[in-house]
Amino acid sequence: MLDGFRKHSNSIIVKALLFLLIASFAAWGVGDMLRPATQGNSIGTVGGIDVSAQEVFNDFQREMNRMRQLTGDQGVNEQLSLMIGNSVVERAINRTLLEVNADDMGVAISDDLVAKSIRETEAFQEDGQFSRIRFEQILFSNQLTEDQYIELVRGDLAREQIISALVSGATMPKAVAQDLYKHRQEQRSAQVVRISQDNVGEIAAPSDEEVRKYYDDNIDKFMAPEYRSISLLHIKPQDVAKNIDVPLEKIENLYTERQEDLKKPERRSVEQMVFTSEEEANTAIAQMKEGKAFEAVAKDVFGLEQDSLLLGDVTKEELPEELRDAVFALEKDGISEPIQSMLGWHVARVTTITESVNPEFDEVKDQLRDELAIEMAADELYAISNDVEDALGGGATIEEAAKTAGYDLKSIAFVDAQGLDKDGKATEIVSNPTILQEIFELSMNAEPSMKDDDLGGYFMVRVDAIEETKARSFEAVKDQAANMVLTDKKLNAAKEKADALLAAVKGGTKLEEAAQAAGFEVSIEEGFTRFDSGLPKSVITDLFAAKVNEAVNGESPDGYVVAVLSEIKPLSGSANDAAINALQAELTNGMTSDLQGQFVNALRGRYSVSVDRSVVNRLFVQEQP
Repeated sequence: MLDGFRKHSNSIIVKALLFLLIASFAAWGVGDMLRPATQGNSIGTVGGIDVSAQEVFNDFQREMNRMRQLTGDQGVNEQLSLMIGNSVVERAINRTLLEVNADDMGVAISDDLVAKSIRETEAFQEDGQFSRIRFEQILFSNQLTEDQYIELVRGDLAREQIISALVSGATMPKAVAQDLYKHRQEQRSAQVVRISQDNVGEIAAPSDEEVRKYYDDNIDKFMAPEYRSISLLHIKPQDVAKNIDVPLEKIENLYTERQEDLKKPERRSVEQMVFTSEEEANTAIAQMKEGKAFEAVAKDVFGLEQDSLLLGDVTKEELPEELRDAVFALEKDGISEPIQSMLGWHVARVTTITESVNPEFDEVKDQLRDELAIEMAADELYAISNDVEDALGGGATIEEAAKTAGYDLKSIAFVDAQGLDKDGKATEIVSNPTILQEIFELSMNAEPSMKDDDLGGYFMVRVDAIEETKARSFEAVKDQAANMVLTDKKLNAAKEKADALLAAVKGGTKLEEAAQAAGFEVSIEEGFTRFDSGLPKSVITDLFAAKVNEAVNGESPDGYVVAVLSEIKPLSGSANDAAINALQAELTNGMTSDLQGQFVNALRGRYSVSVDRSVVNRLFVQEQP
């Protein structure tokens, strides 16, 4: 068990304190989620215990900053913001469930064990020894007292103790991993004929009578959806935030607090060659040490083109775990020793290095101002919503109530349930399912009321007109119907030709001869596995069940495929122990994750869980560019 506690020294709590984003999507999240109930500071409760809104928001901010770094500081839309926020909330709830359960079970973590964990935390060490000064600096920069942090660690260790007991001994047998590895590595080769709409031959255009019959027989394919015309008042946090005066001091304070979050990590442009054996990798390295260029070795010796070498401009965390330390230890133009992963043996080269950068205040001032304004807008938006409701309650029309709030009512003509107009173009509400649902649940001219849009804003809507669903006229869809008939004809012809080829091969004719007679070409699919072929899945499945020289056929996205199995290639040579061990670890991790998920779901049945969605939405709505 002590090994598990040593592992905690690099746990998610410390990573959160240092604003490292390696584990930002870890199963349990970060921060102190278990606090006494405090009105207004909670996003919900678990077993009567509040889940801290502040800690959830801090975790959310780390996620959003990571997303901005990955997307080159470009904005994140509201729906993605809410999706990330909901993920953070779920982790917070799961974490609190474990804490409440640990408390009920009487799990106690001694002071000595907490102290040992803190002393062994690398972030608090200098030259391998615990540094009291560094410890206090990190806590101060994250606005934590020593007592608060000690309780964070105690809770983390208690949760870890429960999870460790739950998954103890859960290991996937190596024999299972070996069998699965062999199954995945099996290969087949086949002769293939592809019959598509493009090469099926001349197909006569359908007559007007055929098209009309198709239209009548498939009228459900030509129905226009129900359309509704509406009057809408929609006030978003951004609408309010742009008029809020955020004090410069608040922006400067946030800049100071978020230094680590705002920091742009070091990036490196990396090229790599991947080999099936360590010997090949060493051969490539030896040639480069003799003076041959990286690209020349890749192309001349191993047939690798320049485009296939590029791994991209990446941060350390964007690299596969096996490559991170080795690649980021290289100097510019440095070449690594062979690095093993499940894909094989990698030889990497760093072509450029972009150092980590702390952005200047002026670079991020607007971004920080917008974030603060969004936070400050929540209360004002709620007050505006109440003013509108009061106006409606006093007998005002929807138009008059909108003017009371200082906003104009918008008219949207003929929108369907997906938010599209009659031309199939997106309207401004296409990305807001809550508003669309309300529109199609209201009766015409029903009394409006202000409602939460689930994205931090408020809206009210009046349905002014309803156009029921109906069949589009034959003349309006005649060309569309004709194309559908022609496509069906081509697919039927492709199937007939595929069936004829299959019958010919099963009757003893070689596929090449039958294909040539029918006007088709034969291609060779060499050495494919169950997962890396361009053939349809049904054809791959049949080929892996077939005997050599046996023919199969199946439907493809644009026609049909006929294939004859030419070779079975079982896994040759010695098995890759490293790959098998990695697969075993992957299977074990999946099994333990399933166990943890089942346990948390069971806890949800034991303890009451409630979430205040209005608080959650106000926390997570972001200003759009």
